Amino acid sequence: MEKGREFLGDLRDGVSESSLKIDVSELSKELSDTDDFGKRGELFVVGQVALGLLVVAPIVDLEPLARILGFGAMNLALAIIWAGVGSLGESLTPLPQPRKKAELTTDGMFKYMRHPLYTGLILGSFGLAIFTSSMSRGVFAVALTVLLYFKAVFEEEQLINKFGRQYLRYREKVKRFGIF
Repeated sequence: MEKGREFLGDLRDGVSESSLKIDVSELSKELSDTDDFGKRGELFVVGQVALGLLVVAPIVDLEPLARILGFGAMNLALAIIWAGVGSLGESLTPLPQPRKKAELTTDGMFKYMRHPLYTGLILGSFGLAIFTSSMSRGVFAVALTVLLYFKAVFEEEQLINKFGRQYLRYREKVKRFGIF
């Protein structure tokens, strides 16, 4: 709470003292010096200005591209989930606790990610949010991602308890959700 008050105080002071105390002629001289041109980060400034203008006044409609990407993500998600379900076979359960007769699955989609069903759900939910241009779906996709992350962490504890070193070796080689 104290940090918040301090921030607001600094913000107020900064705004009230907003008269620029810059030697414009000196700054202009530095900016027009061509000796270091290209080494000072000019492309960042150009990109910053261009993207800032596009945020304020977008001249390109990305909706069709978003629909294509969202549709592609949803289809890829379904394929990952379907393949993951197929790989699990009799070990499939909605619970993070492995079934008593479960065997450690490391083939199929499980060669590429430790949790293909969760990965598919995450990818599919973001794909749907993008496809429908829905901020609400995007927020819920983030919430689902957080939930599935913690479910995966809990599940991995259960898998270590059941499969021991075998699961630990697998975990060292394969990422949780494929890319992270």
